[in-house]
Formats: sequence, structure tokens, C-alpha cells
Amino acid sequence: MLHGAGVYYFALSGARSQGIFQSVFEYDYGIRLLAELRGCRLLAYVLDENSIRCVMRCDRDWTEVLEDIQVAFNQLHESCWQQTKPVLSEQGIVLLVDEQAYLTDLIIQMHRLPQTQRLVADASVYPWSSDHHYRDLNPPKWIDTQSMLNLLCQTRHNTATRYQAVMEQPHVVELDLEHGCHPLYQALARDHFINQHQARNAVTGVSRTPEELQRLLNDACDLIAGRFSLTRDELLDRTLRRQYARLMPLVVWLLSERGLTHETIANLIKEDEEVLPLWIRSVPADHPDTLLAKLKALWSPDLASLQLASSNGKAKPVKSAVKPAAIKASTDNDDSAPLANV
Repeated sequence: MLHGAGVYYFALSGARSQGIFQSVFEYDYGIRLLAELRGCRLLAYVLDENSIRCVMRCDRDWTEVLEDIQVAFNQLHESCWQQTKPVLSEQGIVLLVDEQAYLTDLIIQMHRLPQTQRLVADASVYPWSSDHHYRDLNPPKWIDTQSMLNLLCQTRHNTATRYQAVMEQPHVVELDLEHGCHPLYQALARDHFINQHQARNAVTGVSRTPEELQRLLNDACDLIAGRFSLTRDELLDRTLRRQYARLMPLVVWLLSERGLTHETIANLIKEDEEVLPLWIRSVPADHPDTLLAKLKALWSPDLASLQLASSNGKAKPVKSAVKPAAIKASTDNDDSAPLANV
């Protein structure tokens, strides 16, 4: 998953498969919470009893935004019902959005969801969606409709009319709102957008010291080695060809999740840069989703490395974002039995 400021799509469900909203007025409060998140601008939303979907322009990393959303809804539930419990599941879907290429289709598809899910006969009558703000000639200031409408209409005039006309037509573009469209990252984005985003936002090898890069590699190797009951040296032993070919792609995948470029990773592990994209693409085919989910939960953005405190290049320790539930889950059985040495 990519990190940093940008436009993100969030899809969240209730904790323990329970409903999120228990009364009508909670929907209004929920929309207000999304609109008032620090460092964020709400672009679109669709709420139902069991889910929250929204698009936000974020000035900070999505992990911080997601945590703020979870805390805000916990506080909302406590103030409404005098009960303390987690409202939102810790697991959610977050996609980085290439605004120029995908924002329009994403928001149109979101606004059509109540209709496609047969909650209403027409998207325009669903009350807990930002659709009606896009039809409004004077939408409220707390929601940014112009970013999408300007892309849709290529003009600032008659945008609401144009939007209504589009919503009356069949929507031919269906985006994958669970995995995105990029082969390597959770994103609705083109390759060159990903490269620009990484250069602009990611903590890459250029901004890390050699010591930080080595520590990051060691942490990734230790995580994978531990899952497969190996030592770090055994994991890195190239003479164990079958084991190395199956497990080192996991290390590369974890490092790429932190925003390290292929060039930086190749230099770290002394491999050909051109082979790394093939390794990363092989990961979902070679390992079960349950294992990958556990590794992702443990490989949180702040778990293994030092994050830069500011542009002066000084690093500071940051609080681990690993949830206790994720650590507990790592003890479950999965496809992490040691491989026979070859």
C-alpha cells in the first residue's frame, strides 16, 4: 500500500460484522464527522447501515486519517448511547486515487451503489449519499464537488445539469473498488501517477540513511524468516534455491509497501532490478491471502523503521501501529511451514 498525502477512497464496515448506524440522526452526525476530519477535504460519500464509503483529499497519510475516523465514530456511539465499544472494523479498504484518470468514474459508481444494491429505485432519492450535493447549484462548502464536476464537464458552467444527464445514462465503467486497477499497489492509478506519488510523498531510499535501509531490510527478513521458522541467514542463503525463490519475493513485497523504489531494493538485496516486478506479481499466486493479510497487519507503516521527522533528514522513533489483534492473529496456522532445502 502506498502512503502519503493524496486522494483516497475508504470503504469501512462495522466491527464484528455489526451495523454502524442505529438511528437516522447518526447518519447526519457521521457525515459531519467525515467533513470535519483534520487535514482532509470530503469529496464524496455513501453511507448505509453496515458501511461507510467516502473519497477524501488528505494532507496526511491515510493511516492517520483511518485512525481518526475510527476514534470519531467510537466517540459518536458513546455520546449517543452511553456505550463504549469499537464501531468500525480494523480491517477496511483503502485505495489511492489517480484523480485525473479515475475520480469521475469512482464517484459516479459510488453514487449509483444504492440503486445497484436495490435500496432505492433511483440514486437521486437516496438521502445518505453526496449525490444530491452534486445536483445542487449551490452545494455546501464542507464538501468539494467541483473537483469531480470540473473533470466531468471540462467547464465550470452548468455542471449540475451535466452531472444529472450522466447519471441518467447507463454507467459502462465498472471499477474494482476492492483491489483497484494497479497490478502492484492498492490503487486506482496509472503507472506514471504511482511514480510521481512515490517521488512526492514516499519515504524512499533517497531520503533514508544506509543504516535505516539496512534496518528496514533486516526487519522485513526477520518477519518472513520468523513466519517460516527460519533464521535470517537461512532465508538469505541463495544456495537453498527453491526456498530463496519463494520467500525473497515476500521480502521485496514488504519493502515496496514502504515506498522503496525497485532500484533501492535491488541494491539492498543484490538482485537484478528488472526481476523485482515479476517477483512482486508472483506473491499473490504463491502465497494464500490469509498469510499475506497477517504479514500486512504486522508490517504496519510504523512498525519496523524510523520515519523522517522533517525535511532536515533527522529521524525519530514513532509509535507502532500494530494492533494487538493483528499480533494475536500471527500465531494462527497458515501456509508458513518451512520448505525443504533444495
